[in-house]
Amino acid sequence: MNQAKQDIDVSFEQLVQACDNQRHWVLSLIEENVIDVSEPAQKAHYNGFHLAVVRRSWRIHRDFDASAAATALILDLLTELDDLRRRP
Repeated sequence: MNQAKQDIDVSFEQLVQACDNQRHWVLSLIEENVIDVSEPAQKAHYNGFHLAVVRRSWRIHRDFDASAAATALILDLLTELDDLRRRP
């Protein structure tokens, strides 16, 4: 049985709710290109991947008091580490 992959649609407000209602944090992530949008943040369309990134970013910020720029760097390094671990 072949099911088409479906993703969830997430609003800007739902992203904000995912990080303890810190609207400025989500805007900072967009400014740092952690989340790539092509339209104004409040009108952009988001998906489950964006939601996961916002949640992970918020945990990094909360746990380590990391700025948005530092969080972006940490996320890049974690992605690179994951890629290296997958290599044979």
